[in-house]
Amino acid sequence: MVDTINEAIRGMCKAHPTGKPGMAAALGMTVDVFNNHAYRKCGSRFFTLDELELMQDLSGTALFAEYSASRVKCLLVDIPRLDELDNVCLHRNEMDAAVAKGEYSLAKIKAMDDGVIDRHESRDITNKLKSYLKHTMQGCLCFLALNGVADNAVDAFVCQRKSDARECAAPGVVANESFVEN
Repeated sequence: MVDTINEAIRGMCKAHPTGKPGMAAALGMTVDVFNNHAYRKCGSRFFTLDELELMQDLSGTALFAEYSASRVKCLLVDIPRLDELDNVCLHRNEMDAAVAKGEYSLAKIKAMDDGVIDRHESRDITNKLKSYLKHTMQGCLCFLALNGVADNAVDAFVCQRKSDARECAAPGVVANESFVEN
């Protein structure tokens, strides 16, 4: 999980085929200028949004998007591509979700051992929960895609921010008192 923008930048540089020197060159910078931008040294400005998006594209990662999502307390989940899915992928995802759930449970047990959950334990628990939720969400999206609802698979989890929250609870029909049978 990416918690800071500099973690995302470091990760994108590591994922780039030629590392930080290649990333800097692709942005038209020297490594020194790149570092000055990253660490705001020598009066340098930080990277622009376009530069950060380009770094993400060049690295083939979603680290900048992951950082942006975590910044606003959201979870980024990859949407499966139907042409890359089969039942083996679905089974593998289910196993990954089970492992992630076990790691999440173990982190909670370990944190409770001394009776106090500190900041590091809390972060570990939260990161393990995010991993479990991602695998579970991806598994559901894969399942839906493999069973013919690829176009609407995301709709099962996504609603427009401006929509009525009750619509998310009961898609298709706004859940309110008039629909409750006595």
